[in-house]
Amino acid sequence: MKKTIIKIFDKIILLLLGFSGILYSCYKYGMPVDEYEITGTVTDVLRVPINNIRIVKQGGFSESGDTLYTNAQGKYTFNFRKSRGVHLKVEDIDGEANGGEFLPREFDVRFSDADLVKKGRGNKKPDMYSKTIDVILVREGEYPPVASGQNH
Repeated sequence: MKKTIIKIFDKIILLLLGFSGILYSCYKYGMPVDEYEITGTVTDVLRVPINNIRIVKQGGFSESGDTLYTNAQGKYTFNFRKSRGVHLKVEDIDGEANGGEFLPREFDVRFSDADLVKKGRGNKKPDMYSKTIDVILVREGEYPPVASGQNH
């Protein structure tokens, strides 16, 4: 009876030590979190790049959202972790200063295995996903061109 209790106690101790080792290594070395990137260009219907368009990313690691603005070539890039999908809001905040008041756009971006650009190394390095989303903004009364590929 005493030997049985000692064997059970030994197994419980070994189990607890094993879990504590795993938890300690995760705490000390961390676990890799997949990395995501969305890049693109914001243009008007004539494919002219639009400067200073605000793009808000909602979802991902920070649910509150991240905001950035397009550069003079209409380009933008978001880098973030821990999400296979986000929601983008694209809006003109300059009005006439950048060529006209453009209507806002909103859409969801989902990542799939086809967007994997760099495979991680198990528990050492994270996977890297990348997607290019080009956005066409229209002025009120304009008609957008027929979308193809990754244009939104």
